[in-house]
Amino acid sequence: MFDIRPYIKPLAIAAVVVLVWGGGYYSGQQVAASAAAARLQSVQLAHEQERSRTATAKADELAAALADQRQLAEQANKLGWKLLQTQGQLAQSQAQLRERITDATRNDGQAWTGLGPDSLRVYRAALGYTESGVSAADTGDAAKAGQAAAADAGIPPADLIAHAVDYGRWCQELEAKFDAHAALQGGH
Repeated sequence: MFDIRPYIKPLAIAAVVVLVWGGGYYSGQQVAASAAAARLQSVQLAHEQERSRTATAKADELAAALADQRQLAEQANKLGWKLLQTQGQLAQSQAQLRERITDATRNDGQAWTGLGPDSLRVYRAALGYTESGVSAADTGDAAKAGQAAAADAGIPPADLIAHAVDYGRWCQELEAKFDAHAALQGGH
């Protein structure tokens, strides 16, 4: 018969080694899997935080751009309204100047060989200049009678002043548009 006693101790040691090694291997795999899962979760969390920061930054950029757009639109509306008011004032001024043409040329009379003082004041006003500096003069100061051109020669003072009114309005509207454009560009 075979005696098993001398083999029990080495078999028991081998069984213990197999159990410890096997259990340690399994435990090591669990630790490695847990560590990998923790690293993966950390990477996912970092990625989500970065996406959140990027989304917040983009939302802030869009909000700032929208605020800038609103501000520019409001400024453009104000400037447009101001330009319309300026054009209305210029139209009213032009109408008043047209009314003054007849009075000025009648007051100056036919003794002038060109524009008389009243006509010159209207002419200067039509071009946007001040009317001051034009003195009232006697009709005899205009020129010597022998130097005067024929009454039908040249452009009549009323037509010349009417041209100044039209040209002055055009110049002043152009200036107002330029100022509005400059203000819009300056505010940007």
